[in-house]
Amino acid sequence: MARRTYSAVVAGTALGGRSDLIKAFARQGAEVQLRREAASKHPEAIGVWLRCPRFWGLWKTWAHIGFIEHDGEQHWAHKMDTGRLRVVKAWVHSAHAPLEHHRPRVLLRVTFEGDDTREEMVSRPMA
Repeated sequence: MARRTYSAVVAGTALGGRSDLIKAFARQGAEVQLRREAASKHPEAIGVWLRCPRFWGLWKTWAHIGFIEHDGEQHWAHKMDTGRLRVVKAWVHSAHAPLEHHRPRVLLRVTFEGDDTREEMVSRPMA
């Protein structure tokens, strides 16, 4: 199966204390998980969960920091649900969260594996 790495923007970072988590833990290379949000009112919602090391890294928890910004015609959620697309690795590429700003901007890199990783699937593949 083919693998490709894409960029994705995290939306909803200003809600429910997420900005504090992003400021504390979102560093370049930080591990994230993409989780389908079945209970969401948006059927295509893909949640972004950030790994947060606690107690000097001895205990690691996952914190919900937002959702993948609308992916247009790509339909990642449906392809993930049907098994045609699988996340191999996802990580923080960059995070901009100044102290005085309550809407952090987080950019991810996501490596997918599957039959639908061909060139035309996503408009923004990583170079």
